[in-house]
Formats: sequence, C-alpha cells, structure tokens
Amino acid sequence: MAAWDELKVVLVRLRDEQPGVLLAYPTPEADAGRVPPFKIRLAPWAATTAGELHRQFGDDVELTVGALPYSPGRQPRPRRATASLPGLLDPHEITAELDGPAVVRSGHTLRHGLLVTNLTGQVLTIATNGQLTAVVVDPQTGQAVGGYAGAQTLAGIFFRVAAGATERIPLLIGTASFSPELGYVVPAGRWGLQVPLGLTPDTRTPHRRRTPVLPLTITP
Repeated sequence: MAAWDELKVVLVRLRDEQPGVLLAYPTPEADAGRVPPFKIRLAPWAATTAGELHRQFGDDVELTVGALPYSPGRQPRPRRATASLPGLLDPHEITAELDGPAVVRSGHTLRHGLLVTNLTGQVLTIATNGQLTAVVVDPQTGQAVGGYAGAQTLAGIFFRVAAGATERIPLLIGTASFSPELGYVVPAGRWGLQVPLGLTPDTRTPHRRRTPVLPLTITP
C-alpha cells in the first residue's frame, strides 16, 4: 500500500492543479484492492507529467500519454489498418463538410460540427454517442495518424436528416498521435480528417461509411 498511499496524493494534486491532465486513473478516494501497477492515462500534451510520474513511481505505474504508452520505446497496441476502414460516402447520396474551418492546438481537442446533406429520397439516420469522432489523417496518403484518445459514452443517440435536408452533427476532433514516430501529439501543420459514420438500415447506403478527407489545421 506504500506506493498507493503516495500515488493517491499525487493524483489528487494533479486533478486539482492541472484540470484535464488525467484521462483515466484509479480513484484516490478508494483504497480497496489497490495493487500496482496502477494504470493511468494522461492527456496527449502531458508527456512532462508522465516523465515525473515515471521517475517517482517507476514500474508501480503503467502510463499512457494520449494513445501511446509511456515511456518512449514501449510498443503500442496494434491499431486497425487504414485499409480496413469503411468505404467512402457516395457523393450522389450523402455529402459532408465541416461547419467552418477546423483549427486546434497540437495535443488538444476541438468540439466542432459536421454538416451532413441527404441527397436521397428517404430519411437518413446516423447513429452516434452524442457526437461523431474524427480521425486525423495524412492528406497525401490517407493514413490515419491520430485522433481522440479519451473515453466516450456508448449511449445510442440518433440524428435524422430528412430527404434533401442538411443537419449539423456535433464532431469531436482530437490530436493524440497514433504513431510513435510523431511523438505523443500530432504536430502543428496542415493535416486532414475523416469521419466514420454509422448509418442505419433505412437508407440504401451500407451501414458504415466515411467522409472524404476534410481540411484540418493544427497549431503549435
């Protein structure tokens, strides 16, 4: 319990002094069953904090920064290959564009909107958990390089787009890196994003589709 007694004090301090730095962690208010290693997920921009925890607690903590394990050199879990992503939307049936320019700081998260236009003759229903989640891609290759790394609720919330109508759907854009070569955050620059869509059976379009590459600017 000695490691936990020290760690819970640090977790309370981080929670109070650095809001948003802890994405997932053992609740400091509960002591039962606290056996190392303690799994802690930190925000993508918190590599310095991860280093401090690693130096203080060593193997008693299992750290993740954004989507990647800490410290550098630990192998991340394999991610789904880009080739297995759903096919593109049929632009004759459904189009999608951003509700204005998407600009976000490296390592941070942007809450934005996706404008979906239904060009079919029937209602389009899109399944979400209250929002859609973007994947950051290399605009040259289409390879997925980053995205949102935190937990999300799984509640089914449906957005319905009438025939010929356009609806704005909340969109979450994260910039945690999926690639160890990039580091823990997708660096500043001009990138792209794609948004997977879950479509219900009341449309001729197959269930899973994704938008074309849309522009994303990441700032330092």
